[in-house]
Amino acid sequence: MIPAKDRSSQTGIIAWFVKNPIAANLLMLMILAGGWLTAGTINKQLFPQPTVDEIGIDIAYPGASAKEVELGIALKVEDALGPVQGIQQIVTFSNRDDFSAQLKLAQGHDPQAVLNEVKNSIDAISSLPENAEKPVVQLYKHQQQAMYVSLYGDLSQHQLKRLGNTIYEELRALPSISIVRFSGGLDYEISVEIDKGKLREYQLSFQEVAEAIRRYSGNMAAGQVRSKEGVVSLRIENQAYTARDFNHIPIVSVDDGTRVLLQDIAQVNDGFVDEIQYSRFNGKNAVSFFIGANEQQSIADVAEIVRDYVEQKSADLPEGVVLQGWIDFTYYLEDRLQTMLDNIKWGALLVFVLLGLFLQMRLAFWVMMGLPVSFMGALLLMPTNWIDVTLNVSSLFGFILVLGIVVDDAIVISESVHSRVRKHGHSLDSVVAGVKTVALPVTVGVVTTIIVFVPMLFMSGGDASASKAIAWVVILCLLFSLVESKWILPAHLYHFCPPVKTAKSSPLDNLRAAIDTRIERFLAGRFVRLLHGAMAWRYVIIAAFISILLFGIGLVLAGVIKYVGIPKIPHDYPKIEIAMAKNSAPEATLNALQQIESVVYQVESRLKQEYGRGMLADLYVNMLSRSEAELTAKLVEPEDRPIDTFALSSRWRGALPDIPGLQKLVIVDDAFGLEQGEGDIGISFESGNFAELEQAAEEFKRALKGLPGISNITDSRQHGSRDVKIVLKPLAYNLGLSHALVAEQVNYGFYGLEAQRVIRDGEEIRVMIRYPEYQRQTFAHIEDTLITLGEGVEIPLSAVADVYYEDSLAEIRRENGKLDISIWGDIDSRDGSEVEARFERLVDQLIPDILAKYPSVAVESGGRIIEQEKNQQRLLRNYLLCCLLIFSLIAILMKSYLQPFIIMSAIPFSVIGAGLGHLLLGMNLSSFSVFGIIAASGVCINDALVLVDFINRARRERGLSIGDAIVESIQQRFRAVILTSITTFVGLIPIMAESSLQAKLVVPMAVSLAFGVLFATLITLVLVPCLYFVADDMKKAMGKSSALLLGWSFRL
Repeated sequence: MIPAKDRSSQTGIIAWFVKNPIAANLLMLMILAGGWLTAGTINKQLFPQPTVDEIGIDIAYPGASAKEVELGIALKVEDALGPVQGIQQIVTFSNRDDFSAQLKLAQGHDPQAVLNEVKNSIDAISSLPENAEKPVVQLYKHQQQAMYVSLYGDLSQHQLKRLGNTIYEELRALPSISIVRFSGGLDYEISVEIDKGKLREYQLSFQEVAEAIRRYSGNMAAGQVRSKEGVVSLRIENQAYTARDFNHIPIVSVDDGTRVLLQDIAQVNDGFVDEIQYSRFNGKNAVSFFIGANEQQSIADVAEIVRDYVEQKSADLPEGVVLQGWIDFTYYLEDRLQTMLDNIKWGALLVFVLLGLFLQMRLAFWVMMGLPVSFMGALLLMPTNWIDVTLNVSSLFGFILVLGIVVDDAIVISESVHSRVRKHGHSLDSVVAGVKTVALPVTVGVVTTIIVFVPMLFMSGGDASASKAIAWVVILCLLFSLVESKWILPAHLYHFCPPVKTAKSSPLDNLRAAIDTRIERFLAGRFVRLLHGAMAWRYVIIAAFISILLFGIGLVLAGVIKYVGIPKIPHDYPKIEIAMAKNSAPEATLNALQQIESVVYQVESRLKQEYGRGMLADLYVNMLSRSEAELTAKLVEPEDRPIDTFALSSRWRGALPDIPGLQKLVIVDDAFGLEQGEGDIGISFESGNFAELEQAAEEFKRALKGLPGISNITDSRQHGSRDVKIVLKPLAYNLGLSHALVAEQVNYGFYGLEAQRVIRDGEEIRVMIRYPEYQRQTFAHIEDTLITLGEGVEIPLSAVADVYYEDSLAEIRRENGKLDISIWGDIDSRDGSEVEARFERLVDQLIPDILAKYPSVAVESGGRIIEQEKNQQRLLRNYLLCCLLIFSLIAILMKSYLQPFIIMSAIPFSVIGAGLGHLLLGMNLSSFSVFGIIAASGVCINDALVLVDFINRARRERGLSIGDAIVESIQQRFRAVILTSITTFVGLIPIMAESSLQAKLVVPMAVSLAFGVLFATLITLVLVPCLYFVADDMKKAMGKSSALLLGWSFRL
């Protein structure tokens, strides 16, 4: 029969699991099996997909200038959207031939409801220009990047495009491939070029030629014939598909009955649109394919399918033609996953060895089982609808971050059980009592760690999805670690761990016994004396710690410990983007592109001469449009690079020549730069007065260019559009002409009249009628354009209109109803803090002068750094709220208002420890360091909480004096505190020692957590007891009534 005093230890859910090991084992196996099976179904993505918070509006307006688009469309759209609720920002772009708008939605509004309201508002606009096409309004859908594949070789552009079309259709037909974009060079076009003389000779107009083509080229139904056999459909198929087919189309009959065919009056060219094509992969003609994945797909699955296809297709290609998947975004994901697995393996091994030195090996094994149980439990719940976290770079960060803390509660419980068993023997009561001794404070401690990560679930902005993924992984791992340590671990400690004393001791047992003996001697001797000394000099000790805190703050304020926001990570695929003036000839863009391509190869040649090896694995050069182009380099493996990406981009920048007409040159060498788009720093100028706006922006841009350490300085202006303005003379009105009629006929001759569209080989091809190129090249050709009057009479344009050139903007950007010019720049990665400080000084000094000089101008700061600062401020605000919640939780547990301050005093010192760790290792604090600091603050609260709970129990239950209670409690908690701190630090050593480029994101988190926890150990063992003693001094000094007012009561 169980004594009454022991019955309580055999009741409750903990005791039930201890007495039912099958239940504990089944629970563990269910979590492990469920996580293992679920892991294979979780989508793999490079980055977590951001929430949809933008709406796009596109309206084509062929032939219109940017100013006409602004007046005819932009202003009307802004007015229509004014009453719509849920729009935070409206940015409009008025370009030649088209209008676009980006609507950023406010938080808390349903995107689909706002989209419907926007559509209704746009459809209600009745005064859009007649030639404007139907508006397209849609929510932006985020596409994941999976792979880039290039087809290149010794083929002409015609041959490559034809082969590329076949591959494009085959890629689209692959299972699970939903997004494929084909950059196959120029679009096909059948151009019908008619000389002005031929039009005069046969008295034809473009419209008449187009009508003849439509009349004789086409397929149509001719009715049905009903017979006894059934219904037979009749069709006439006479569609022209090639230049030869179009040449034989009759256009007109002359008086002698002769038919004039199209080939008699026109040159029919079956080729590409009238542009320049330049696309090279490693110096050879190329076409490329982008393969993406939708939000529900795994990029790993998509990439694997594409890799298999490329391997199979390559065997069927002609000799000298190569199909190569050269950018594979799963590389980053797989690399991070492998990094996590390797570091978990080595970290777990180190922790296991360390635990084996302090605890029994079986005990250490079951403690370490908390790691796979927690991870598999998190994987089990990650894909659920209410969490919805995929395997991506950010969620893997969460697993790496929690690696150092997930077994802390198991260590505390196992050490408590181990101590209990040593004193009272291996029994059910000893195990259950050992668990229950620390169960409540450990649970509260884990909950406080969870709480500090809760603010990351409520982040907003571009980094919100990444923060939420990290937070969810950490929270889930900690919750399952709590389940494992309270229900599963106790059963294993009782049934699978032998009694402390064994008949025969192994060498490891002897070593462990020696360590235990030394620890006991230290705790009973020297440590007790040190602790009594610290308590005797408690005010001096507290002052010393405050000095350390102030010293750490001073190091940050003085810039000794630097903060860089998101660190710059060298990219494996650096890119050079160029933009020429909009009125530049495509030949000028091609010349600039070829000069830059030559520079890249020259730098590569010099590197090979200097180091014996180069940087480039592949180089893709592509002319995107008449005025835009880009070069993308794939670098060799990191271990084979003679210099880093930033040094390479610096060499490129230094070797680039001055290129006339170049408006933008940006070298993107930062992995985050490719994802984010805008620069590190940015300033937006807004005004209703465009002259003042442009002058203010130009003045600031000149000053910014003179600031060392800032590169890639660009602005949102698009200069260089040169328009031909046509003003009708009075004679034109007398002859019955209108602006619309004249513009239409000029447009037909130079841009072209679309006669019809032909579907050939699955591709839509326009048939365009226009003047031949030799009659479309000069200003005189415009003046000589034939304008058709009534009854077929034709006169030159110069007779009825004045024609002259006029320079204008190629793009007009407006933000929230005002004209806007934004300026961006990137900060040098080698000296980021100093450059950022110089930029801030420039803004503080120059902006007030600019605003005084141009009173209509307003200024707003932007860029990635500002966005990061806003996110950090939101995180800090939410973190402080969570600290208040933690305070309340601890106050309720301790029934004291003052003790939570003692316990939470460890938080600022963990921050200082993290900062000193970065300083020691020569690193800068970054936003990733913050995640580690958050985790460290939760761990140090846990340790201090359990210690204070032990002290309270010693005083309450056994009536010990405050000094004796502190000494005894620290002696009991010493091993657990040291073990949690050292195992956290040791478990993170493999990550901190990681030297790969991709680990640069992970290392700051590991350093913050490792050194923050290590420094907090000193706080727990020294500062917390001193603060506890001082609080007792306050109680005595203030009297009992004041103490009760403070809630300082030991009747917990």
